[in-house]
Amino acid sequence: MNQLQTMWSISRRKSLINCPRQYILRYSRSQRFSKNTQNIINFSLNDLVIRSSRKVIHERLEDFKNGLEWSEKMISLKIRLGVKEEISTERYSAIRNSSNLKNLIHSAKNRINSLWNTNIFRRIISGQIKQWSCMDRKKFLSNGHIDIFCSPDISYKIQKRWHLLRIDFQGELRNPSDELESLAMVNWAKKNNFLPYVNSQYIVNTLKFINGKWIHNRYLPTDDLLQQSKQLLEKDVNEMNKLVGKMGPLLNLALIPLSNNRYTCKKCSFKPSCPAKNGLRISKLEQNAIEYNNAKINFESNG
Repeated sequence: MNQLQTMWSISRRKSLINCPRQYILRYSRSQRFSKNTQNIINFSLNDLVIRSSRKVIHERLEDFKNGLEWSEKMISLKIRLGVKEEISTERYSAIRNSSNLKNLIHSAKNRINSLWNTNIFRRIISGQIKQWSCMDRKKFLSNGHIDIFCSPDISYKIQKRWHLLRIDFQGELRNPSDELESLAMVNWAKKNNFLPYVNSQYIVNTLKFINGKWIHNRYLPTDDLLQQSKQLLEKDVNEMNKLVGKMGPLLNLALIPLSNNRYTCKKCSFKPSCPAKNGLRISKLEQNAIEYNNAKINFESNG
């Protein structure tokens, strides 16, 4: 029996939309082991460096709060150590001296440094923003049957309003749901005992790295938008469960749609074992033929 999907996050939603097959492999099969998914999913090297970079941001900020400044070498070392913690000793030994890892770490270091030069971070570092704290993305809120992972990376207070900031190292061009996705952070914050319950006391911010620079977006929550945000989450989880159900009792991955985007396909961690590894267009044609044959068999058997 297929397991009911109960978790929502922006990254899960992005995966669901960009490539249904990737969603199934990355999240559906590992949900019951969610506390230790890094040992189940064979993340790409790029994904590992990004995961490590998120941790480095928090560590660097916490050290800054305690009066410790990091050198350039420290940033690179912390990223490398983060990657090492995520994978097996054997895999790390195989990649530790690779030019690919070195280049990814160098790029991530530059990305973190450019983040430190954004207006928000300059105001934190200069002391203009005095009240701020790092938040834990692993903490979730339960809303009925859904566990929502949508905490901000940083919360900070300016005058009488709390700002919720989420940082996205792999930002995508703006989509119609950006605002509603981001406003889910407000529903999360209102469940936090240390943050206010009133919607008007929040401003939502996102920093997304797109085409070599950090893009800042700002959203103001309203009762209507927050309700729409909740509805979006419900709809997404429903689509997740429909997708899992599509595999049937035999968990047939061949029935799960492939990506419509060659760029998404190109950077996917699961490409080596994917039918689209030798070309997305041909693989989608083959999949359409399989779906047609299955539909024909079902029609004839019920006729």
